[in-house]
Amino acid sequence: MKPVLVTLRRARRTWHNERRHTVLRHGAVILSFFLGGCVRSNFNLATKEEEYTITSTEKEVELGRKLARHVEQELPVAADESLQQKVRSIGERIVAACDRQELVYSFVVVQDKEVNAFSLPGGYVYVDDGLIKKTSSDDELAGVIAHEVAHIAARHAVKRYESSLGLQIAQLATLAARQGDALRGVGIALRAAQLSYARQDELEADRLGVKYMKAAGFNPLAILTFLQKLQELDREKIHYLPRGVVRPQYALTHPYVPDRLRAIKEELFGVADYIDYLNAPP
Repeated sequence: MKPVLVTLRRARRTWHNERRHTVLRHGAVILSFFLGGCVRSNFNLATKEEEYTITSTEKEVELGRKLARHVEQELPVAADESLQQKVRSIGERIVAACDRQELVYSFVVVQDKEVNAFSLPGGYVYVDDGLIKKTSSDDELAGVIAHEVAHIAARHAVKRYESSLGLQIAQLATLAARQGDALRGVGIALRAAQLSYARQDELEADRLGVKYMKAAGFNPLAILTFLQKLQELDREKIHYLPRGVVRPQYALTHPYVPDRLRAIKEELFGVADYIDYLNAPP
Protein backbone atom coordinates (compact mmCIF):
# COMPACT_ATOMS: atom_id res chain seq x y z
CA MET A 1 0.00 0.00 0.00
CA LYS A 2 2.84 2.38 0.83
CA PRO A 3 4.21 2.64 -2.76
CA VAL A 4 0.67 3.28 -3.97
CA LEU A 5 0.19 6.14 -1.48
CA VAL A 6 3.52 7.67 -2.49
CA THR A 7 2.51 7.48 -6.15
CA LEU A 8 -0.85 9.12 -5.41
CA ARG A 9 0.81 11.91 -3.46
CA ARG A 10 3.28 12.53 -6.27
CA ALA A 11 0.44 12.55 -8.81
CA ARG A 12 -1.50 15.05 -6.68
CA ARG A 13 1.55 17.32 -6.36
CA THR A 14 2.15 17.09 -10.10
CA TRP A 15 -1.50 17.96 -10.84
CA HIS A 16 -1.43 20.96 -8.46
CA ASN A 17 1.84 22.21 -9.96
CA GLU A 18 0.52 21.89 -13.51
CA ARG A 19 -2.72 23.62 -12.51
CA ARG A 20 -0.77 26.43 -10.82
CA HIS A 21 1.46 26.89 -13.87
CA THR A 22 -1.57 26.93 -16.18
CA VAL A 23 -3.23 29.60 -14.05
CA LEU A 24 -0.03 31.62 -14.00
CA ARG A 25 0.26 31.38 -17.79
CA HIS A 26 -3.34 32.56 -18.22
CA GLY A 27 -2.74 35.34 -15.72
CA ALA A 28 0.40 36.39 -17.56
CA VAL A 29 -1.50 36.59 -20.86
CA ILE A 30 -4.22 38.78 -19.33
CA LEU A 31 -1.69 40.88 -17.43
CA SER A 32 0.44 41.43 -20.54
CA PHE A 33 -2.69 42.53 -22.42
CA PHE A 34 -3.74 44.78 -19.56
CA LEU A 35 -0.33 46.40 -19.17
CA GLY A 36 0.89 45.97 -22.75
CA GLY A 37 -1.27 48.78 -23.99
CA CYS A 38 0.06 52.24 -23.35
CA VAL A 39 -1.50 53.67 -20.19
CA ARG A 40 -2.91 57.05 -21.09
CA SER A 41 -3.94 59.95 -18.95
CA ASN A 42 -6.69 62.23 -20.20
CA PHE A 43 -9.16 64.72 -18.81
CA ASN A 44 -12.73 63.51 -19.26
CA LEU A 45 -14.89 66.52 -20.12
CA ALA A 46 -18.07 64.68 -19.12
CA THR A 47 -16.97 63.56 -15.65
CA LYS A 48 -14.55 66.48 -15.09
CA GLU A 49 -11.93 64.02 -13.86
CA GLU A 50 -8.41 63.04 -14.87
CA GLU A 51 -8.59 59.40 -15.93
CA TYR A 52 -6.09 56.66 -16.74
CA THR A 53 -6.93 54.13 -19.42
CA ILE A 54 -5.31 51.48 -21.60
CA THR A 55 -8.10 51.62 -24.19
CA SER A 56 -7.57 54.12 -26.98
CA THR A 57 -10.50 55.65 -28.83
CA GLU A 58 -9.58 53.51 -31.86
CA LYS A 59 -9.68 50.32 -29.77
CA GLU A 60 -12.98 51.40 -28.19
CA VAL A 61 -14.55 51.95 -31.61
CA GLU A 62 -13.28 48.57 -32.82
CA LEU A 63 -14.76 46.85 -29.75
CA GLY A 64 -18.08 48.64 -30.23
CA ARG A 65 -18.21 47.70 -33.92
CA LYS A 66 -17.75 44.01 -33.10
CA LEU A 67 -20.42 44.12 -30.41
CA ALA A 68 -22.81 45.99 -32.73
CA ARG A 69 -22.55 43.18 -35.29
CA HIS A 70 -23.58 40.67 -32.63
CA VAL A 71 -26.48 42.87 -31.50
CA GLU A 72 -27.86 43.19 -35.01
CA GLN A 73 -27.65 39.42 -35.49
CA GLU A 74 -29.77 38.93 -32.37
CA LEU A 75 -32.17 41.88 -32.68
CA PRO A 76 -33.67 42.72 -36.08
CA VAL A 77 -33.41 46.35 -37.13
CA ALA A 78 -36.86 47.99 -37.35
CA ALA A 79 -38.01 48.38 -40.95
CA ASP A 80 -39.79 51.71 -40.33
CA GLU A 81 -37.37 54.19 -41.92
CA SER A 82 -39.31 57.23 -40.67
CA LEU A 83 -38.86 55.96 -37.11
CA GLN A 84 -35.15 55.36 -37.73
CA GLN A 85 -34.79 58.89 -39.09
CA LYS A 86 -36.63 60.35 -36.11
CA VAL A 87 -34.28 58.65 -33.65
CA ARG A 88 -31.20 59.63 -35.71
CA SER A 89 -32.34 63.26 -35.84
CA ILE A 90 -32.87 63.45 -32.07
CA GLY A 91 -29.59 61.65 -31.50
CA GLU A 92 -27.66 64.08 -33.68
CA ARG A 93 -29.05 67.04 -31.71
CA ILE A 94 -27.98 65.41 -28.44
CA VAL A 95 -24.52 64.56 -29.80
CA ALA A 96 -23.97 68.16 -30.90
CA ALA A 97 -24.45 69.17 -27.26
CA CYS A 98 -22.49 66.36 -25.58
CA ASP A 99 -18.98 66.39 -24.13
CA ARG A 100 -17.48 63.87 -26.54
CA GLN A 101 -17.29 64.93 -30.17
CA GLU A 102 -14.49 62.75 -31.58
CA LEU A 103 -16.78 59.75 -32.21
CA VAL A 104 -19.12 59.01 -35.11
CA TYR A 105 -22.36 58.09 -33.34
CA SER A 106 -24.85 55.54 -34.62
CA PHE A 107 -28.53 55.43 -33.60
CA VAL A 108 -30.59 52.36 -34.46
CA VAL A 109 -34.14 51.25 -33.60
CA VAL A 110 -34.46 47.50 -33.09
CA GLN A 111 -37.56 45.32 -32.97
CA ASP A 112 -38.12 44.36 -29.37
CA LYS A 113 -41.26 44.72 -27.25
CA GLU A 114 -39.18 45.41 -24.13
CA VAL A 115 -39.03 48.98 -22.81
CA ASN A 116 -35.28 49.31 -23.11
CA ALA A 117 -32.38 51.16 -24.70
CA PHE A 118 -28.65 50.58 -24.43
CA SER A 119 -25.32 51.86 -25.68
CA LEU A 120 -22.06 50.22 -26.72
CA PRO A 121 -18.50 51.54 -26.62
CA GLY A 122 -17.51 53.73 -29.54
CA GLY A 123 -20.79 55.57 -30.07
CA TYR A 124 -23.41 52.90 -30.78
CA VAL A 125 -26.92 53.50 -29.37
CA TYR A 126 -29.85 51.09 -29.71
CA VAL A 127 -33.47 51.83 -28.83
CA ASP A 128 -36.22 49.18 -28.67
CA ASP A 129 -39.36 50.02 -30.61
CA GLY A 130 -41.23 48.83 -27.50
CA LEU A 131 -39.73 51.75 -25.60
CA ILE A 132 -40.60 54.27 -28.31
CA LYS A 133 -44.24 53.19 -28.09
CA LYS A 134 -44.22 54.14 -24.41
CA THR A 135 -42.99 57.68 -25.07
CA SER A 136 -45.55 60.43 -25.55
CA SER A 137 -43.25 63.13 -26.97
CA ASP A 138 -39.93 63.69 -28.71
CA ASP A 139 -38.69 65.17 -25.43
CA GLU A 140 -39.24 61.87 -23.60
CA LEU A 141 -37.44 59.98 -26.35
CA ALA A 142 -34.64 62.56 -26.25
CA GLY A 143 -34.28 61.93 -22.52
CA VAL A 144 -33.66 58.23 -23.15
CA ILE A 145 -31.17 58.95 -25.95
CA ALA A 146 -29.38 61.61 -23.90
CA HIS A 147 -28.93 59.09 -21.08
CA GLU A 148 -27.30 56.58 -23.47
CA VAL A 149 -25.08 59.22 -25.09
CA ALA A 150 -24.00 60.23 -21.58
CA HIS A 151 -22.81 56.67 -20.91
CA ILE A 152 -20.62 56.90 -24.01
CA ALA A 153 -19.35 60.40 -23.23
CA ALA A 154 -18.35 59.33 -19.72
CA ARG A 155 -16.73 56.13 -21.10
CA HIS A 156 -18.68 53.98 -18.64
CA ALA A 157 -18.57 50.81 -20.78
CA VAL A 158 -14.81 51.15 -21.28
CA LYS A 159 -14.25 51.53 -17.54
CA ARG A 160 -16.33 48.44 -16.83
CA TYR A 161 -14.39 46.53 -19.50
CA GLU A 162 -11.06 47.50 -17.95
CA SER A 163 -12.25 46.79 -14.42
CA SER A 164 -13.33 43.29 -15.51
CA LEU A 165 -9.78 42.67 -16.72
CA GLY A 166 -8.54 43.79 -13.31
CA LEU A 167 -10.98 41.37 -11.65
CA GLN A 168 -9.62 38.47 -13.70
CA ILE A 169 -6.02 39.39 -12.88
CA ALA A 170 -6.73 39.59 -9.15
CA GLN A 171 -8.55 36.26 -9.14
CA LEU A 172 -5.89 34.47 -11.18
CA ALA A 173 -3.07 35.84 -9.05
CA THR A 174 -4.81 34.72 -5.86
CA LEU A 175 -5.60 31.31 -7.33
CA ALA A 176 -1.98 30.90 -8.42
CA ALA A 177 -0.97 31.50 -4.81
CA ARG A 178 -3.37 28.65 -3.81
CA GLN A 179 -5.35 30.86 -1.43
CA GLY A 180 -8.88 29.51 -1.96
CA ASP A 181 -10.60 31.48 0.83
CA ALA A 182 -8.81 34.65 -0.20
CA LEU A 183 -9.88 34.07 -3.81
CA ARG A 184 -13.54 33.88 -2.79
CA GLY A 185 -13.13 37.02 -0.70
CA VAL A 186 -11.48 38.93 -3.55
CA GLY A 187 -14.21 37.83 -5.98
CA ILE A 188 -17.06 38.88 -3.70
CA ALA A 189 -15.47 42.24 -2.89
CA LEU A 190 -14.66 43.12 -6.49
CA ARG A 191 -18.07 42.06 -7.81
CA ALA A 192 -19.75 44.19 -5.13
CA ALA A 193 -17.58 47.12 -6.20
CA GLN A 194 -18.54 46.57 -9.85
CA LEU A 195 -22.27 46.56 -9.01
CA SER A 196 -21.92 49.77 -7.04
CA TYR A 197 -19.93 51.29 -9.89
CA ALA A 198 -22.70 50.39 -12.35
CA ARG A 199 -25.35 52.10 -10.21
CA GLN A 200 -23.23 55.23 -9.93
CA ASP A 201 -22.81 55.18 -13.72
CA GLU A 202 -26.59 55.22 -14.15
CA LEU A 203 -27.04 58.21 -11.85
CA GLU A 204 -24.17 60.06 -13.53
CA ALA A 205 -25.70 59.37 -16.96
CA ASP A 206 -29.03 60.77 -15.73
CA ARG A 207 -27.37 63.99 -14.55
CA LEU A 208 -25.41 64.36 -17.78
CA GLY A 209 -28.58 63.59 -19.74
CA VAL A 210 -30.28 66.59 -18.14
CA LYS A 211 -27.33 68.77 -19.16
CA TYR A 212 -27.34 67.54 -22.77
CA MET A 213 -31.10 67.91 -23.12
CA LYS A 214 -30.98 71.52 -21.96
CA ALA A 215 -28.12 72.32 -24.34
CA ALA A 216 -29.88 70.61 -27.26
CA GLY A 217 -33.11 72.53 -26.71
CA PHE A 218 -35.25 69.69 -25.35
CA ASN A 219 -37.39 69.93 -22.23
CA PRO A 220 -35.46 68.03 -19.50
CA LEU A 221 -38.62 67.66 -17.40
CA ALA A 222 -39.56 64.93 -19.88
CA ILE A 223 -36.94 62.70 -18.24
CA LEU A 224 -39.03 62.79 -15.07
CA THR A 225 -42.30 61.97 -16.84
CA PHE A 226 -40.75 59.00 -18.63
CA LEU A 227 -39.10 57.67 -15.46
CA GLN A 228 -42.46 57.87 -13.73
CA LYS A 229 -43.85 55.65 -16.50
CA LEU A 230 -41.02 53.19 -15.82
CA GLN A 231 -41.91 53.28 -12.15
CA GLU A 232 -45.50 52.36 -12.97
CA LEU A 233 -44.30 49.51 -15.19
CA ASP A 234 -42.12 48.30 -12.31
CA ARG A 235 -45.10 48.27 -9.97
CA GLU A 236 -47.09 46.19 -12.45
CA LYS A 237 -44.44 43.47 -12.42
CA ILE A 238 -44.89 40.79 -9.78
CA HIS A 239 -41.65 39.54 -8.26
CA TYR A 240 -41.95 36.13 -6.66
CA LEU A 241 -39.54 35.79 -3.73
CA PRO A 242 -39.55 33.38 -0.79
CA ARG A 243 -41.40 34.57 2.31
CA GLY A 244 -39.30 37.02 4.27
CA VAL A 245 -36.74 37.50 1.49
CA VAL A 246 -36.12 40.97 0.08
CA ARG A 247 -33.92 41.98 -2.81
CA PRO A 248 -31.27 44.32 -1.34
CA GLN A 249 -30.22 47.36 -3.28
CA TYR A 250 -26.55 46.40 -3.35
CA ALA A 251 -27.47 43.34 -5.44
CA LEU A 252 -28.94 45.44 -8.24
CA THR A 253 -26.92 46.65 -11.20
CA HIS A 254 -29.25 49.62 -11.68
CA PRO A 255 -30.57 51.98 -9.04
CA TYR A 256 -34.23 52.01 -8.10
CA VAL A 257 -36.31 54.44 -10.15
CA PRO A 258 -36.92 56.63 -7.04
CA ASP A 259 -33.13 57.03 -6.75
CA ARG A 260 -32.97 58.19 -10.35
CA LEU A 261 -35.91 60.57 -9.92
CA ARG A 262 -34.25 62.10 -6.89
CA ALA A 263 -30.90 62.54 -8.71
CA ILE A 264 -32.57 64.19 -11.70
CA LYS A 265 -34.63 66.56 -9.55
CA GLU A 266 -31.49 67.57 -7.69
CA GLU A 267 -29.82 68.27 -11.03
CA LEU A 268 -32.82 70.26 -12.33
CA PHE A 269 -33.86 72.14 -9.22
CA GLY A 270 -30.95 71.79 -6.78
CA VAL A 271 -33.16 69.82 -4.41
CA ALA A 272 -35.60 66.91 -4.65
CA ASP A 273 -39.09 66.63 -3.18
CA TYR A 274 -39.50 65.60 0.44
CA ILE A 275 -41.13 62.34 -0.65
CA ASP A 276 -38.08 61.49 -2.79
CA TYR A 277 -35.83 61.65 0.25
CA LEU A 278 -38.30 59.47 2.18
CA ASN A 279 -37.99 56.88 -0.60
CA ALA A 280 -34.20 56.92 -0.35
CA PRO A 281 -32.66 53.61 0.79
CA PRO A 282 -31.11 53.59 4.28
